[in-house]
Amino acid sequence: MPDNLEELLSRLRESQSLFLSSEEATKQGAILPILAKLGWDRDNIQEVIPEYSVGRGRVDYCLKTGEQSVFLEVKRANEELERHQEQLLNYAFRQGVKLAILTNGLLWWFYLPLSEGSWEQRKFFTVALQQQEPSSMVKHFKEFLSKEAISTGSAVKDAEKMREGKQKERIIQKSIPKAWKQLCEEPDEMLLELFAEKVESLCGHTPDQQKLAEYVAKTLKSGTATITEPTISKPGLTRRPKPAVGYAGKSPIGYTFEGKHRSVRSFKDILMGLCEALYRKHGMDFEQVFNLRGRKREYFARDYKNMTDPKEIANSSIYVETNLSANGIIGRCHQLLELFGYPKNKLDIEFRDN
Repeated sequence: MPDNLEELLSRLRESQSLFLSSEEATKQGAILPILAKLGWDRDNIQEVIPEYSVGRGRVDYCLKTGEQSVFLEVKRANEELERHQEQLLNYAFRQGVKLAILTNGLLWWFYLPLSEGSWEQRKFFTVALQQQEPSSMVKHFKEFLSKEAISTGSAVKDAEKMREGKQKERIIQKSIPKAWKQLCEEPDEMLLELFAEKVESLCGHTPDQQKLAEYVAKTLKSGTATITEPTISKPGLTRRPKPAVGYAGKSPIGYTFEGKHRSVRSFKDILMGLCEALYRKHGMDFEQVFNLRGRKREYFARDYKNMTDPKEIANSSIYVETNLSANGIIGRCHQLLELFGYPKNKLDIEFRDN
């Protein structure tokens, strides 16, 4: 018998025939020696209980220390472990066992049977004898299967932390493409500002934000960097671009605010009309708009030299930046409504049928 667990694992890596011969050989030549190195008394059938009865079924081993138990099921190396996980986890769940392991000696699948999710999602870690370094395997065996870690409860606590971390990572990875898709289809103001700054740094001219928003959205849909997306026509077939997301691609013809209707030709007209209405109604309080600022630029200012497309609001000497995408303009209108205590639905916009 090797002196320590790392030596034992290194030797077992070279003994594939052991795991292929029979389940009993795997138990005697690998499982029990590993348990012994982890502090379990393999000869004490009150501590390492073989053929543990669970209702009408049996688990190969129940490791017991005090009130803590672990179920361990062993299979031959040429068996598919997936076929056995449901039965093992059902047994563990019914018995309230917090930790279960399914192994063929070469692969060790660690589970939290009482956690939520599918059986596969309850697996929180895998030790792969042939792929992982012995020193790394020793660390994880001691962390999740040593008698000390089981008896103190640290094995379950560490396992739950690891599973929570994996769940968080899965959620993040699942959300990243969705977030990017939404940013591209309906770019928010910060993204467009960054894009505009980069364009300006390359050519010295500030681009129109609506053009940038259209470019980003169409690049996402087509996978190419093109500004225009023509209609494709064939005999009996006409394919048009996908419907716009948010307000991009829509043509406003009018809006109603506080019961007053006004016709418009562009989104900029909506922004200007709303600003003028709020200025007339709120007078000196209108200067609150100076609190609305971008990452690096002002949305409202008396000195408009740093603005790309400033427009004066009535005769107030206050200028508003109108170089915004359609979504950016509506977003600014909603900010203004909120600033002066109006619900968003106070602004009702009409669009031309495309």
